[in-house]
Amino acid sequence: MTNLSFFVFAFGPAFGMNPQVDVNPRKFPRQARARATVEAIIVATAQLLTEEGFEALTTARVAERAGVSVGSLYQYFPNKRALAAAVVDHHSEKLVAAFDAAWQSHDTLAAAVDSMIRAALVTHPHRPELHRALNELAPRVGRAEKAQQISARIAGLIETVLARHRHELAPDLEPADAAALIETVLETVSHRAIQDHPASIPDEKAVIQCRRLILAYLTSPCIGVG
Repeated sequence: MTNLSFFVFAFGPAFGMNPQVDVNPRKFPRQARARATVEAIIVATAQLLTEEGFEALTTARVAERAGVSVGSLYQYFPNKRALAAAVVDHHSEKLVAAFDAAWQSHDTLAAAVDSMIRAALVTHPHRPELHRALNELAPRVGRAEKAQQISARIAGLIETVLARHRHELAPDLEPADAAALIETVLETVSHRAIQDHPASIPDEKAVIQCRRLILAYLTSPCIGVG
């Protein structure tokens, strides 16, 4: 999706991002206790971004919310931009994992389509405030390319599933082309729903309408024009 991809990264230097600021983790946790510490820090950062915004965010506030020392936080993250970047990375990977787990085995195309829709609109948790915060922050913290990477990975997953059900697709439809369009449709529906109707997500009616739209597209032969 071109937008966290399930993120819109249409901004950049206009937000004052300093390219000299290091936004990468200082190290990655290896032991279970260290992983739990980093997870707590990321969760705390996400909560504070939602509640107070990026400008009010401080490493001290994050450490306090996470229940760790500031020194422990600095072992992994050099500054608050790195914390925000970690939240973007974390939620991006959760989205891909939700898609990957959604369709490990399905006997029919309809079941696979239903799973991919639910991964986009239901299984993956949509918190409108956090989504908007990450949507704005991603380009500020050096994660503008993350959207393109996530879009490509999700489209690749969809293409693999469609290829598995090639015999059910319309004869003139190529799985790669269909995957790109479906990824765009799901991303658009997800974004519009979050932006315009945050109180209604997840919405079973939206799931049903997406299923009708996508299945009709995948199985109906193209009718020539003119």
